[in-house]
Amino acid sequence: MRLLMIRHPVTLANIQSMVQHEIEGDLAPQGYAQIEKLVYRLKHESFDYCYSSDAHRCRILAEAIARSKGISPIYNSLFREINNGAWNGSKKEDIKRLGLSDQINLRPEGGESLQDLADRTLQALDFIKSRGGERNILVSHGWFLKMFLGLQLGMNPIDSINRLKFSNCAISEIQLKEGGCLVEYLNNRDYLRR
Repeated sequence: MRLLMIRHPVTLANIQSMVQHEIEGDLAPQGYAQIEKLVYRLKHESFDYCYSSDAHRCRILAEAIARSKGISPIYNSLFREINNGAWNGSKKEDIKRLGLSDQINLRPEGGESLQDLADRTLQALDFIKSRGGERNILVSHGWFLKMFLGLQLGMNPIDSINRLKFSNCAISEIQLKEGGCLVEYLNNRDYLRR
């Protein structure tokens, strides 16, 4: 099974370097331009399923892709961004999650730890595999996608977050195999520059 992974378009909070709620997030004007370019980029490709986080910033993109392909998006809370709880609305530079001694199990009040996110990405993988399909799309969030891919590559959760990058509206494609994956390409943004 092949899986095209796409991070949501750029949001106002992304521009301001703010930690976003896992559900909300208003797109910046350039986010709408990214959607148009992405739909055009995918115009000759076919997909069996379009999975998406149920967050507003992902739903807008998933709906545009699915509409252009004549399929219905499948929304699931498993594909949401890490829940930063009490840290939502904070400047990213003020959050020292990855500088603390117990990086894996640190859970902000009302939020998730990196281990919680890792566990959820494995549940999401099982959900995708249970549906089948030859080539599917997953629209999600930066940390979710880093963890999802990193675990498939055998990376630990900290390295998954620190060593992988998913830019807004960038496209990555993997081939899911038994016990891991093959990366076709990662974080491609060439189509956004045209």
